[in-house]
Order: sequence, then structure tokens, then C-alpha cells
Amino acid sequence: PTPPIVPRPKPMMTGMAHLGHLVIYLLFIVLPVIGLVMMYNRGNPWVAFGITMPHAAEANFERVDMLKSWHVTLANLGYFVIGLHAIAALMHHYFWKDNTLLRMMPRKRN
Repeated sequence: PTPPIVPRPKPMMTGMAHLGHLVIYLLFIVLPVIGLVMMYNRGNPWVAFGITMPHAAEANFERVDMLKSWHVTLANLGYFVIGLHAIAALMHHYFWKDNTLLRMMPRKRN
């Protein structure tokens, strides 16, 4: 089990941490799916892991452009959230002086 954070953070901080992690995990799923749908809608054969993947009979470049816009926007959101995540981790360690970073480190075996 993961050790608790000492001193215990305020509920709002815990909620913000959960929200940030949720956004990161959703982006890990949504961004690749959008990329796959873009590849499908280009209408060209493409290969993933050595397997020829299905593609649309006719290309739909309007949809590809829309998906590309979403992909770029969500990727930029991801960069922003990951940056906030890193800043929050450093603030926990240096500003609030709790054990958030230390509890993520592997334990030394005796």
C-alpha cells in the first residue's frame, strides 16, 4: 500500500490532484484513438505493428482536418496539464515540504 501524505493535504488539493490525473489518463486514451480514426479516414492503407490496417474506401479530408484540429488542441492541453503536474510535484517537495515525492520513490531494501 502507498503510504499517506504527511502532513495530510486539504480536500481541495486532493480533488485537484485526482482531476489532473483523470485528465492525463483520458488524454492517454483519447489522443491515440483520434490518431487511429484520422489514419482510417485518410483512405490510404497503413501499417501498425506489421499488420495492414483497414481504411475508408474514400478519404474524408474534412473529417481528417477536424480530427487533426482536435488532436492538436488536446495534445496542447496535455502539455499544459503535464507541466502543471510537474510544478505541483515540485511545490509539494520544496514549498509545502510534505512527503509526496518521497513516497513515490522505490523503497530501499535492507
